[in-house]
Amino acid sequence: MDDLVQRVIELKPAELPARIQDTGLGFSENGKLGTVACDLFGLGRRKEAVELAKDYGLLTWWMPETAKAALWRPITAFTHWLDYRLFPNTPALMHAHSIVWFAGVVFLVVMVYRAITALGTGPSFKAGGQDSRASWIGGLAGVLFLLDKNTYFPVMFVANRGFIVALFFGLLCLYEHHRWRTAKSSLHLTGALLSLVGSLLANEGGASTLAFLVAYALVFEARQWRHRVASLLPAAAVVAAWRVAYVMMGFGVANLGIYIDPGYEPGPFLGQLFQRVTALLGGQLSGVPPEVMLIFSPFWRTAINLVFLLISLACAAVFLPTIARDPPARFWFFSMLLAVVPAATVIPLSKNLAFVAVGAFGVVASFLAGLISDERREATRMPIRFLSWSVAVGLLIAHLAGPVAARVVWAWVTPDLPRMTKRWCGFTRFPEVGDRDVIVVNNPCQLVTFVAPFVRAYYSESIPASFRTLLPANTGFRLTRASEATLIAQVSEHGLSKGLLACGDLGPVHPCYAFQAGNDLLMAQPTWKSGDRVRRKGFVTEILEVSEQGAPRKIAFHFDHSLDSRRMFWLRFDWNSLKYERFPMPSVGDHVTIEGPRRRQRAPTAAAVAGEAARIAGR
Repeated sequence: MDDLVQRVIELKPAELPARIQDTGLGFSENGKLGTVACDLFGLGRRKEAVELAKDYGLLTWWMPETAKAALWRPITAFTHWLDYRLFPNTPALMHAHSIVWFAGVVFLVVMVYRAITALGTGPSFKAGGQDSRASWIGGLAGVLFLLDKNTYFPVMFVANRGFIVALFFGLLCLYEHHRWRTAKSSLHLTGALLSLVGSLLANEGGASTLAFLVAYALVFEARQWRHRVASLLPAAAVVAAWRVAYVMMGFGVANLGIYIDPGYEPGPFLGQLFQRVTALLGGQLSGVPPEVMLIFSPFWRTAINLVFLLISLACAAVFLPTIARDPPARFWFFSMLLAVVPAATVIPLSKNLAFVAVGAFGVVASFLAGLISDERREATRMPIRFLSWSVAVGLLIAHLAGPVAARVVWAWVTPDLPRMTKRWCGFTRFPEVGDRDVIVVNNPCQLVTFVAPFVRAYYSESIPASFRTLLPANTGFRLTRASEATLIAQVSEHGLSKGLLACGDLGPVHPCYAFQAGNDLLMAQPTWKSGDRVRRKGFVTEILEVSEQGAPRKIAFHFDHSLDSRRMFWLRFDWNSLKYERFPMPSVGDHVTIEGPRRRQRAPTAAAVAGEAARIAGR
């Protein structure tokens, strides 16, 4: 999906369908390194591009004017630009390129594990001494990191390469910082600062590199605070300079539900911090991807978060003796806790846990090493020993057996993903789409129609003139044709209380919850007042009535042409089949009810089935 959107920026205009320029991403400078470096990730830095995207329908009419999503990742962008200069139509080689970066990460992570572990005072494994300990713990931690499911996805998904590139430079920064603090060489200080710059320019998550450096200062520097602070001043200056340049160049994220930039919105970030940190830490330690929460209702999401919290507390309890005695384990523990804060700028997703995983597996390997050593085992009381072994077995199952199973599942699923993407996001079921104005009266997930023109371009299908959404499918409404060119939507009571994008109570599990998260990625939920009007190319949206909460109660859509015009192609989403279907336009004065999502019915019990069969037989 993102791969195909980015492809438009990477290729030269002459290599793309002419209509793709109407989407707002068809810049005349596409394919040039400068354009790729600044515009490959996100949409929002160029106002004219945002307006085109709104007119085309990539961005909905209810998206706030203040919303922005423009990310600055020039180093990662350069790696993709290189792909398109060398093998623009060979995804396998792009995938291999990502694997090369991951191989570098695995090499560096083991080097760092061994270097940091050598500073410790943990169990020496008898004859081998500290060298044996460093090799054993470093090797185990490296194997756990290699198999980790959280790093697997960014390697598999080419557009996510930046997470791995940022981690590569972040680990290099930590290694050079360690050499600087131990050898006192300015050359290593320069290497550490350049690596930090590389991590920040590969992905905003590179700010997690500071977690390593702060943890190093807390654990390994002299106890005087002035020494600790002084060791961090060069890196702090680099991060501050990066942030100033980032903002001055117009990059950043604002007023989107799924992303919260603490620089722009510190209040909302702090309000979400505990909930997100709990999900991220619990997901990392348990091996359960935190994004599974997205398909659950808010109540069950809170319950799962509580389980994640309990798992984290159980791990912390058994890690504590190791952390207290072993400085390297303490360093990895602090690194894990500090790295999770930048990861919490986005809703809990496993792909953002790479830096957290480095700290987590460092402390897990140290804990397991201490658990099997004779002196630690004999000094531990039986209840704690039982809990420790229970956690250890759980960790090994989660991070050895779990990743192997995940790879089997992904190998089974991924061959079908291109076909599914083409069918679902390319709308190839509807050959009539052509170059018409496609209008979805109720769209469950705007991400689908956002990528639709780019999917169709990749598969050499015609590009629609526009691809618009009238209302999200998260709520039901009555649609009345008031005139030849006007539709009026009367929103259901649920839409009045929770807003257009929110799902009602649909039971513990429902796909609508996941669709809502996808909508939050591209859209926020502004409040409205009666009389508000939004002009987009080809139609005007007018808010006729609103609820006390500022949610639209009644909305009119005034089109420039008759709704029966041949240039328009109408679709609706059917919650029963979970498919897009053709929408027959009602006559003037008539109305149609568009059903919202329904609560899933429980499967009938065996007794109920038998009773119904007996009743039918009795007839």
